[in-house]
Amino acid sequence: MGQDRDRNGPPLDIYGPEGLRTWLRTCVRYSVSRIVPPYRVHELMDIPMAPEWGQGRMRNGRYFYQGDARNKNKKQYAWGTQGLAGEDPVSWISRAPMINLEPSSQFGEVEGGRDIYPLYNHPKCVDGAPIWEVEDEGDVKVYAAPMSHGVPCVGYVVEEESKSGRLRNELVAPIAQRNIQALKEAGMRTPMKILGTIKELPIGGSYTFPDGTIVRQEDVVEPPRKGRKVVICGDTADSRAISGLAQGADILVHEATNAFLSGIDKDTSKAEVARDAKIHGHSTPGTAGNFAKEIGAKKLVLNHFSSRYKGDQSLESISIMTRIEKEAVRASGLSEDSVTAAWDFMILPVPQN
Repeated sequence: MGQDRDRNGPPLDIYGPEGLRTWLRTCVRYSVSRIVPPYRVHELMDIPMAPEWGQGRMRNGRYFYQGDARNKNKKQYAWGTQGLAGEDPVSWISRAPMINLEPSSQFGEVEGGRDIYPLYNHPKCVDGAPIWEVEDEGDVKVYAAPMSHGVPCVGYVVEEESKSGRLRNELVAPIAQRNIQALKEAGMRTPMKILGTIKELPIGGSYTFPDGTIVRQEDVVEPPRKGRKVVICGDTADSRAISGLAQGADILVHEATNAFLSGIDKDTSKAEVARDAKIHGHSTPGTAGNFAKEIGAKKLVLNHFSSRYKGDQSLESISIMTRIEKEAVRASGLSEDSVTAAWDFMILPVPQN
């Protein structure tokens, strides 16, 4: 949204919870900003609270962890269907529609922003929680599912479509070369394009060249390459709602706010730290590791650490972060080089499968 973005380029697409569109309109106009590139906002509607979170007796919009509600009455304790817009009348989400602030291209906002509603009948739904189909660009799809936290929060799954296998040119090209003249006589203006036809043969298919040579798909085309999948969980004490979408993730990014570190943490225990993290809507490295194991993630990236972990370049900080990584390694069953504690501006390549 900065001044260095081309104002004549395509609009910036922004995704977030309902109320974000009005909030941005308010911020841009309140700041009297006129140097705003074109943007549009796509809102995820009706983000529900997890059933284990409920308002206190004050009913003042604050939600508190109330234990593992999944073991209670399923009808009474279920994922909501309206989010805070239906449950908390004083929240921004509830009040934003009452603010009469129309979109204006003078302040950057352009047409095309979508309201994305949850699906409760998606085949990857888990525990009765919804899924949002956020984006579909053909070769890449983005989904979202709710997290268990004290305020509405979601996690995202970015999934790449699988690609067809590589054609083994070294096997097919010589056959095509010796059939060039016959292929031309058969009406093919560019005979070597037959390689593309063979590459797209269905599994079990075959092609017969004019000289009688039969090329079978399984002999000359490598198996399809499975698309990559990256899962990014938001603030959460429990990521179960996204587990159906997240299976087989190449990369799982999961928060690990607090950890019990023997010799550093005093007057507490591992169980107490885990309980304290959960009632505040957060996770430990063990929680993250267990979820990575549940979904069969190949790599785990820990983030969202408590501010008590400095994360600087000192030996003490490096030692602490290494211990946090090892706790996640033990829980996940992954190798040490497959678990890492993230740092600011970290770049992590996701290799092709």
